[in-house]
Amino acid sequence: MAFVIRFAKAVRNNWKKSTVFGSALAYGVSYSNEKYEIKQLMRYYCTEASRYGDVKINLNQRPPKALVLLNPAANRKSSEEDFHDYCEPILHLAGFEVDLVKTDSEGHARRYVEELATLPDALIVGGGDGTLSEAVSGMKRRQDGAQCPIGVLPLGRTNTLAMKLFSAEGSSNSDLEHVRTMANAAYAVIAGKKEKTDIMRIEVLPSAADETPPEKPVYAVGALQWGAFRDILALRDKYWYTASLRDYTAFLFNAFDGKHTWSCKAKIAYTEPCSGCSNCYKDMDDQWTAAKKAEQQPRRWWSVFVPRAKTAAKTDYSKIINEKCSVRHEIEVEPSELVIKTGNVAVEEQEGEKGTDSTKLDVVVGEQVDSSFGFIGGSWGRVRGRKYFDCPAKDSISVRTVELLPERLKVEETDPELYYSIDNEAYEVRPVRITVVPKAVEIFTF
Repeated sequence: MAFVIRFAKAVRNNWKKSTVFGSALAYGVSYSNEKYEIKQLMRYYCTEASRYGDVKINLNQRPPKALVLLNPAANRKSSEEDFHDYCEPILHLAGFEVDLVKTDSEGHARRYVEELATLPDALIVGGGDGTLSEAVSGMKRRQDGAQCPIGVLPLGRTNTLAMKLFSAEGSSNSDLEHVRTMANAAYAVIAGKKEKTDIMRIEVLPSAADETPPEKPVYAVGALQWGAFRDILALRDKYWYTASLRDYTAFLFNAFDGKHTWSCKAKIAYTEPCSGCSNCYKDMDDQWTAAKKAEQQPRRWWSVFVPRAKTAAKTDYSKIINEKCSVRHEIEVEPSELVIKTGNVAVEEQEGEKGTDSTKLDVVVGEQVDSSFGFIGGSWGRVRGRKYFDCPAKDSISVRTVELLPERLKVEETDPELYYSIDNEAYEVRPVRITVVPKAVEIFTF
């Protein structure tokens, strides 16, 4: 009892030191507890993965091969450490033969996949949305048309598709939940469940003055974003000295100047969504093309004695007529932000439209900024909730194709730089045609 009294008096007489000590002790206990939970979580996933690795294979079989495209600069250069700590052990314990390729420049992942002689059993992208877009673009540009399923590891700063697929509902931004999301993504690869997802093809519209051959299209899984919010968010690393507050600081310091794209004045020409017809069948799932190729393959003499497997009927989109598919609509807009996104980003809309056709793009026309303080508050809310593409909408249009024709372009060297963000990678503002390509890429999922 005397010890308790002396301790209470010491705390009362030295309350400042006691407060600091108590806070440090509470933080240490919380930190240690979270690290323990992370170790227990990884032990569970590694145990589950080893069950796949313990399965015996025949002598003439080889272990599944996975190619990992890792962007070591992603998430402020922490992606490589996260991969080695939380993703690579799961793949190795499952018996995968893992080849690791580190990207070293912009476009490296796209070129590597496009020029790869033979695709692996699984292509795993370790990075953010930009690295995933590069890998998908490289695969869709391949001359041989070969494809393989893609695994998405959320190792970047912005991981739109991965967070939708692997993040627990209502999960917090704690380190434990981040590790859980990474482990889920790695485990999905070894579990082998795959689903086809929509992407969008972005093509630069040629002008009459162009003498060079047309540029190859870029493919995106998430969204194209244009406007002041995008411009200011791209400056956040400039304020590195504010640490975790850099996103908020960027908007606070840049919301009052006129250097950014506060007016996205443009003409938009679009066609309405279509579930597949003679006008757009080339952009639909390649099931009809694959079926036709299978019919053209030479059959062995002994195949007449082998019963044919029953397959689901294939849809010949070239024989379906939809007169509305090619009808072109035009509008002029002048918002402070414009977003064109796939269903991989429009999570809330997808949940509210179950049972409907999701083969479409959403064109979100934002509102004009009335107040710089209101813009700061709204931007901070979007950053806090990681809802980078959910801009305050004046209008929203569902489309199959859309042509974006900006009024202002960089023509002279003295003109200001103008950029889109395509899956969070910067591209020069130019007239573009964007088309939804349904069920174009296989993604590992739960």
